[in-house]
Amino acid sequence: MLMDGLDRPLRIEVLVNSPGPHDQVRVREPFGALQSLGVDCRVHDLPFRFSDCIRPHSLVIWQRPLPESRQRQWEHLQWLRERGCLLLTEWDDHPDLFPPAVGQQLQATGMAPLELCHAIHTSSGALFHHFWPINPLALVLDNQVAQIPALDLDKHQSRTVRVFIGNQNRAQEHGHLQSGLSQWLNHDPNVEVVIVGDHQLATHVAGARVRSYGRLSYPRYRDLLRSCHIALLPLQGNPANACKTPIKWLECAADSVAVIAGPELYGQVLRGEHEGLVKDLDAVVPRARFLAQNLAIRCQQVIAAHGQITNQWGLQQHVPYRHWLYQQFWRRRQLVDGVTVQRLQRLGTLPPMQASEFKA
Repeated sequence: MLMDGLDRPLRIEVLVNSPGPHDQVRVREPFGALQSLGVDCRVHDLPFRFSDCIRPHSLVIWQRPLPESRQRQWEHLQWLRERGCLLLTEWDDHPDLFPPAVGQQLQATGMAPLELCHAIHTSSGALFHHFWPINPLALVLDNQVAQIPALDLDKHQSRTVRVFIGNQNRAQEHGHLQSGLSQWLNHDPNVEVVIVGDHQLATHVAGARVRSYGRLSYPRYRDLLRSCHIALLPLQGNPANACKTPIKWLECAADSVAVIAGPELYGQVLRGEHEGLVKDLDAVVPRARFLAQNLAIRCQQVIAAHGQITNQWGLQQHVPYRHWLYQQFWRRRQLVDGVTVQRLQRLGTLPPMQASEFKA
């Protein structure tokens, strides 16, 4: 049952292959919001079987699939095409930043999940540009935040300033912070440092006013962030980091937390030092100390950021556009499928039996 050209309604099947706090922003919240609009959208967690959860003529969005082999991914794609489905691979990180096991599996399969699908579903235009030689079709959907509490300036009246560091896989960037944080803690008894997910940094900056946490659920992470006043978002300049999204700034803005961010990536949402952007990693802690001592400037940044995210980055504002984009993609499914067939036939690496069956 290949693409039949009938005017079939949009229905979406989302497969969650890598569950955890990281899928809240990319999967749980946006597709939950679509469901609240009445969109025929279902989310499936592991373990799942295609035959049990995927309806014919569906838009299938598979989050971070890792097939055991290239052949296996090829079989997945064939099975879906035969039932009139389109397959989108949701992937939101640069290969240089993959955990070793994930990177090795992708290399072993020749990047099969990203190549043997109809299109890539991702959060960054820069990341799509990197993946373009692998697959030139993509839907790029920015991250937004679903929960935007009311502006909270009262917490900034506290004499104690809580500094939040919750960046994953940033050992090199955090190394630039260790000395400065230790000096700051030794100099100012009114500073507390809250570290999430980096035991090494917590060990190097150990002390009575350092609070260290392991991996947290997303609601717990947001609660902890909300209790803080300043967040440090160091990100050194390189092509992989440029493919990230400014989701941490969005979360900080929503939770009335001032930021010190950069130098990579955050220039797309921050316009200068007064909004928290720094030019190099060594400037992160000194600028944070300045904000801690200057309440009025800190509150100005918090007010501006909260207003910006409320007006531009709230998930509810973007859900109708997301729905429209999926509808337009689905309506063009014959064209998308035909382009995919032509692209894969040119590879010349498909098993002969399967290749003969794979026709537009």
